Amino acid sequence: MNFRYIECTKPNQLIQNFFELNVELSSTPLSSRIIPTAQSHILFFKSQLPLQTGVNNKIFKNKGIVVFGQSYKSYTLLAQKPYYNFGINFHPTALYKILKTDISKFTDQHINLSEVDQKLYQLLDPIFKQEFSGEELANKIEKKLLKLELYESKNTKLVDDAIHVIYKKEGRINVEEILKIFPISQKHLETQFKKTIGLTPLKFIKLFKFVSLMRKYETTNTPISQLIDYYAYYDFSHFTKDFKLFMNLKPSDYFNTKTPFLSNYLKK
Repeated sequence: MNFRYIECTKPNQLIQNFFELNVELSSTPLSSRIIPTAQSHILFFKSQLPLQTGVNNKIFKNKGIVVFGQSYKSYTLLAQKPYYNFGINFHPTALYKILKTDISKFTDQHINLSEVDQKLYQLLDPIFKQEFSGEELANKIEKKLLKLELYESKNTKLVDDAIHVIYKKEGRINVEEILKIFPISQKHLETQFKKTIGLTPLKFIKLFKFVSLMRKYETTNTPISQLIDYYAYYDFSHFTKDFKLFMNLKPSDYFNTKTPFLSNYLKK
């Protein structure tokens, strides 16, 4: 199994990065739990059998080009056969700007792009059919997507600015502090976050903080106790509660077990 991230050729406000995954026969059947990363994605799957994902008791069979909306909790992945997967990881508001529709309807949904937006599907499908891979594929997709006409407004700017603050604080901030920075009502903030991202501000912050902690754990030698303190969890019990919420696992089940797929997935 080979997993890697691919950077954009230049920083932009649409695509955060790409990833590429090859799962060989020796790695199948592959079963794993996936932590959502507070992003929306468009993923391309090439396999003899559809790749199965399970979200909130719903089963999706993914093949071709698929839109993965936001999720608040982990979801399951099951591959019976070898497969190739190429992912576009978007900035949180990017899909809203591209599709110009309420993104909350994609929350916890994995839907074929052809059913979501034919124009975008027709833009991307020929690129994937040419069977490019790696940086060459990423560069071709990046060039096409950055030429799209995006919908932007004062509300998308508001959400982008709020996300910038959340990123800068690494999720170590709450909604009340956000509202002190931006003179708007909590209801308006929640409405705009749900419409443009698919999650409420509270859920987005909690998820981003948790993912930031897990990524720092996987990419550094920092003890988990120090990370819990750094990310302002009250104590280990509070962290355990969030861990079970997002991962549907006990922390001990994760930290005492080798999880190469998730470890590579989080090393960004």
